[in-house]
Amino acid sequence: MSHTQDVSNATIDKLGFDPRSLKVNSQDINRELAKNYISASDNDIESMLKELGLNSLDELFSHIKDDVKFSEKIALEKGLNYDELVANLDTLSKKNNIPTNYLGDGLPQYKIHDIVPYVCNIRGLTTAYTPYQPERSQGTLNTLWIYSSAITALTGFEAINSSLYERSTCLFEALKTGVRLARKKTKVLVSEAIYPQDRSVIETNAAHTGLEILWAPINKESGLIDFEITKEILTTNKDIAAFAFGQVNSLGLLEDVDALTDLCQENDVSSIAIIDPILLANKGLKKPSEYGSDKSGVTMIVGEGQHLCLDANYGGPGLGIFGIRFNEKNKNQIRQTAGRYVGNAVDMNNKQCLAMVLSTREQHIRREKATSNICSNQSFVATIAGAALLAHGDQGLETKLGISRQNTQYFLANILHLDGVELAFNAPYFNEVVLKINKPVKDFINSNDDIVIGKDITGRHGLEGNLLKISFGDLHSQEDIDKLINVFKNNFTGDENADVFMPDLPEKFLRTDAPGIAQFTLEEVKAFYDKCGELNVSPDDAIYPLGSCTMKYNPYVNDWAAGLKGFTMAHPDLDDKYTQGTLELLYNIQEDFKSITGLPGVVTQAVAGAQGELVGIKMFQAYHADKGNAQTKNVILIPKSAHGTNPATAAVAGFVPGKVDGKQVGIITLDADQRGQIDLEQLKEIIKTDGDRIAGIMVTNPNTAGVFEENFKEVADLIHSVDGLVYMDGANMNAIAGIVSLEKLGVDACHNNLHKTWTIPHGGGGPGDAIVAVSDKLVDYIPGTQVEKLSDGSFKKVRAKKCIGDFHRHDGNVAHKVRAYTYLKALGQDGVVKMSQIAVLSARYLFNKLKDVYPMLPLGADNTPRMHEFIITLSDDMFAHIEKSGTPKNQIIAKVGKLFLDFGLHAPTVAFPEVFGLMIEPTESFTKKELDEFCDVLIAIKNVLSDSPEVLQTAPHFTPIKKVDEVWANKNLKFYTELKELWELPSDEVSPKQLRLNDAIEVVEMIRKKHREIKEA
Repeated sequence: MSHTQDVSNATIDKLGFDPRSLKVNSQDINRELAKNYISASDNDIESMLKELGLNSLDELFSHIKDDVKFSEKIALEKGLNYDELVANLDTLSKKNNIPTNYLGDGLPQYKIHDIVPYVCNIRGLTTAYTPYQPERSQGTLNTLWIYSSAITALTGFEAINSSLYERSTCLFEALKTGVRLARKKTKVLVSEAIYPQDRSVIETNAAHTGLEILWAPINKESGLIDFEITKEILTTNKDIAAFAFGQVNSLGLLEDVDALTDLCQENDVSSIAIIDPILLANKGLKKPSEYGSDKSGVTMIVGEGQHLCLDANYGGPGLGIFGIRFNEKNKNQIRQTAGRYVGNAVDMNNKQCLAMVLSTREQHIRREKATSNICSNQSFVATIAGAALLAHGDQGLETKLGISRQNTQYFLANILHLDGVELAFNAPYFNEVVLKINKPVKDFINSNDDIVIGKDITGRHGLEGNLLKISFGDLHSQEDIDKLINVFKNNFTGDENADVFMPDLPEKFLRTDAPGIAQFTLEEVKAFYDKCGELNVSPDDAIYPLGSCTMKYNPYVNDWAAGLKGFTMAHPDLDDKYTQGTLELLYNIQEDFKSITGLPGVVTQAVAGAQGELVGIKMFQAYHADKGNAQTKNVILIPKSAHGTNPATAAVAGFVPGKVDGKQVGIITLDADQRGQIDLEQLKEIIKTDGDRIAGIMVTNPNTAGVFEENFKEVADLIHSVDGLVYMDGANMNAIAGIVSLEKLGVDACHNNLHKTWTIPHGGGGPGDAIVAVSDKLVDYIPGTQVEKLSDGSFKKVRAKKCIGDFHRHDGNVAHKVRAYTYLKALGQDGVVKMSQIAVLSARYLFNKLKDVYPMLPLGADNTPRMHEFIITLSDDMFAHIEKSGTPKNQIIAKVGKLFLDFGLHAPTVAFPEVFGLMIEPTESFTKKELDEFCDVLIAIKNVLSDSPEVLQTAPHFTPIKKVDEVWANKNLKFYTELKELWELPSDEVSPKQLRLNDAIEVVEMIRKKHREIKEA
C-alpha cells in the first residue's frame, strides 16, 4: 500500500477515533488514510494501464475531443492532508457563534437521544444502498420497519412511507395524491396559515403544471383558519380535490381539526393534516387518525421529523413524514401515493422477513407514468428517528413533551403582566407562542447578542402589529428560561401582581391513549441496531458493484466534520452574523462547483439528484416563459437509456406526454445508435419537424451504458439552434469531473449527486444531495439562496434577480454539504482529476478482463470505450441453457444478481438500462487485487451457470433469509407492527466476510452443495 498518510495525536484527539485502525478485513488496506481515498498503489495503476496498452491516465480520455476538455487545471486549492483537513473543518465550525435561542417555526429544537450518534457510527447502515436486494438488506429494512411502526403508533395511520425529503415536499406530494384520487379535479385548497417557506415550495413545484392552489384565509382576529369563508370556498368549488391544514399552524395556534375534517367529509374532498410527530406523544395532541366528529380521521398526513433525531443543522437533512390510511375500509388509496414502503414478507421457506413493496408505482419502473420523480429519500434519517423513538419509548417522549409545555407556561406566566407585551391571539397553543409587543421586533431581538429571543414574524399573513414568535423544546434549562424572562423584564415594565390571561387547552384537542411504544434499555437498542448493521454489506469492505450508483468509500472524517456542534446547532433562522462558518462553507462549495463544472451559477438547495433535475427543468420553464414561449415550448427530448427519474421529472414539471392536434407533446424519446449513443440522425429530423416546440433535452453523460456521448456538443448546438436548453444528468460525473468542461459541452444545467461522485453515504436509500450548476442563460432564475462574499470578508445570503422560488423549506441538506466540502478539501484540484481517472481505469480494466467472458451491451459496441461502468449480459445459448434448467428467461438476470450475494457482495444493477443486462461500476476505491478478485467471482458465476444453472432456482444460499416472495408481500400488505418487544433478527448462514475470504471456486462448491440440500429437504 502506498500513499498512506500520517496522522498526529492531536488530530486523533479531535476526532475521537484513530483513523490508523480502520483496516479492511484482514487486508492491509486503509482507505481512510489513502491519498484521495484511492486504495490502488502506483504499481497497481501502472500494471492496469499496461494491461490496457496505455502509457498514461490521460490516454483513458483520448476518445473525447480536446475542445470540450478543460485546457487548464480547475480552480480548486491544493488538497489538504489529513491533519490539515481536520484542523480546517474544526476552525471553520468555530466561526459559527451559536447563541441560546428560541427559534423553531417549522424546525423545532429538542435534545438528541444518545442512541442517535451511536447508530450514526454503524457503517453497515450508513453506507449501504437502497434495499432493492432484500436478502442482503434485512438490516436497513428492519430499521425502516421500526420507523414506520413508531410513526404509526404516534399517528394511528396504518401506512407510513419510508420518508420523503422534508415537510414541504411531503405536502406537495400529498396534494398531487389528492388530485389523483379525485381523478378529474385539478384544484386543491391549502390553509393560508401554513409556514411561508412551505407555501413557497408548493407554489414553486406547482408552476407550469395543471395544479391550481386555492388558499383558505386566516381570520385575522383569531389567527385561525376562517371557517365560514373556507366552508364557502369548498361548497362553491366542486372541482377541489383536497384540503390541507395544520394541526398547529404557523402562528403556534391549535386549529379545530375535528371541524375541518368534518368539512372535508361533507364536501367529498381528501383531508391532509400537517402534523408534528413529537406533539402526538402521550398527553400530547390528538392523533390524526381520530380527527372528526366520527373519529374516522383524515385521509393523509404530512409532517417534519428532523427534530426527532437531529439538531437543526442549518435546516437539513430533514425528514419528510407521509402517511395514508390502509385498513379494511381503504386499501387502494395507497397506490396513488409517492415514496417507498416497507412491508411484511416471507421468503421461499415461508420465513417471516421484510421487503420494499408497491414498487411498481416508482420512477425506475413507471418512468413518466410514476406517481413521483422522487428516487432517493431520507432513509437514514428515518432509521435514526426510529431508533430515537424506540429508545425514548412512550415515557421518554411524554417527558420531552411535558418539559416543552412546562417551559412555555412558565415563561408566559412570568412575562404577560408586562406592559407592551401580550399574546397576539387568544386561541389555544401548545409550545409555541406569538407575542405582540409595542416596539419593533427586529430591534428587540438585535439588542441581545448572547440570546436570540425568537423570530420576527411581523407582517406574516398580512397580520398587523409587531409579532414575535417564541418556540420551546426541552433544550433549555430553568436558568435559560429565567434569562429569557429577564430580557423581557429589562425591556418592559409592569405590575407583577396583575392577573394574566393564558388560554386553556381544551380536552378535545388532546390525545386520549398512549401510543404504545414500549420502554427498552439503551443497551438493548444498541445491540439490535448493531445486528441490523451486520445484515448489510458496505463499500468499506469490498466492491459494491451497483452501476450508476457510484458506491465508493465514504470517509469517516466527513461524518466527523458534519457532526461538529458549531455546524449542527446552527438554526437556519439565525441572523447571518451567527453563522459565518456555515455561510463560508456554502460559499466555498458553491464556488468550487462552478470550477468543477465550468458553469457560472450554482444551486445548493436541491436535496437529491431527482430534485436537481426538477430544479433544472423548472428553470427551463421560467426561461421560456420569460421569452413568452411557455405554451409553445412543450416538448422535452429524452433518450431511451435515461434514468427513470428523467422522464418522471419532466412529467412532474408539467411535460406530461400526450397528443395535441395530432402531435406528440410532453416527452419525445430518442433512440441509441449502434455505438450506444444518441441517434444523431433521428435528432436532426425532430429538430427539422418540431424544433420550435423543443423546450430542451435531458441527457445522461456518460450514459448508462458507460459510454461518453462523443457528439454531445453537436447535440447541444442543435438544441440551442431552436432556443432549446440542454440538461445533463450528472449522475455519472465520477467519470469526467475535473476533465470535461460542461460549459464547453454546451450544458445549461447539470446536477451533481453528492451521494455518488462526492462521497456522501447512501444511508440505505438517502438522504441524497445535489448541486445544480447552470449556464449564463439560467443564472437569474436560480431558486433558493446564494451566498455572497462581501468586501470585508464576511458572507451573506442573497436571492437571484428572477428567483423562481424554493424547493426546500430552508437551505437544503446542509450537513451533507459539510461532508462534500470536507471531501473536496481533501482532494483539491489534482485529487478531483485523479478520482475520475482511477474510476475510469478501474472500470476499463474490468471491462477488458471480462469482455471475453461475457457479452457486453449494447451489442456491437465492444470497441466503444467505456468510462466508469459497463453492462454485461449472457449469450443467447447461455439463456437457452439456463431456461432448460427451469428458470424462465425473464427471471434469469435478476437471479444471476442473487448469486453475487453468495460471494459476500452486493449485486450489480439488475435489468437497467438493458432488461437483460447487469450494470457494473467499481469506482476508484479499490485495489487491483480487489478488482482481480471481483473478476474471479464473475468468472466463477459464469462457470456455475454453465455447469449447474439449476442453482439459480434456490439463490441466494447463505443470506439471513432466502429468496423473498415479493408477490406474496404485495398481496398481503402490512406496513407496521406493535412495538411491544424487540424481535429476533435473522442470521447469516455464512457471513459476507467469510464468503469474501473464501476462494471463488470454493464458494461455487458451497453453492452447489447448499442447492442439493435445499432440494433434498
